[in-house]
Amino acid sequence: MIYKKRLFKNEEIDGEDFENVIFETCKFVGLDFKFVNFKSCIFKDCDFSESFLTSVDLSSCKFPGSKLSFLDFGNASILNCDFSDSIAENCIFQKLKGGSKSERKLMNLTSCKFENTNLSGTIFAFCNLEKLRFTNSDLTGAVFDKCNLEETDFTGAKLPGTGFTDCKVKKTYLDMNGFIDLGNSKGFVMR
Repeated sequence: MIYKKRLFKNEEIDGEDFENVIFETCKFVGLDFKFVNFKSCIFKDCDFSESFLTSVDLSSCKFPGSKLSFLDFGNASILNCDFSDSIAENCIFQKLKGGSKSERKLMNLTSCKFENTNLSGTIFAFCNLEKLRFTNSDLTGAVFDKCNLEETDFTGAKLPGTGFTDCKVKKTYLDMNGFIDLGNSKGFVMR
């Protein structure tokens, strides 16, 4: 099934299961996704502005050219999703323990892709990002807090002002510009 240039309303998606559906230039603006499952769906050039992911399952989905900015993925289940070539500025990737407003549990994103993605200002808190590729992504002002970044690839990524706090870093890849951006964000000046 293919939906093109459609403006969706909550009553059309709440409690629904979508599988192998293509959404092209569709708008999911200001929606509160409740008990919605998307499996093997493609969201091409879609807009999720001002939406909330209250309870959503995203499995094997792709988001090329889509606007996902300001989404909190904390109440979403994400598996094998490709966020490459999307705009996901100021998003939050974290899981909170049931009933807690501050205690985190591990969010595993190792099956996902974030290449050529605009993730500026996005927060990754207590995420397993091992062996993930952020190649050529914009991570300006992004925050990585208590994340596993072993063998994660930041080659070609824009890193000015990116923060790395208490992260596990081992064989994590940066190019020369990444080293310079990271050094400058920590107050180092190259002579």
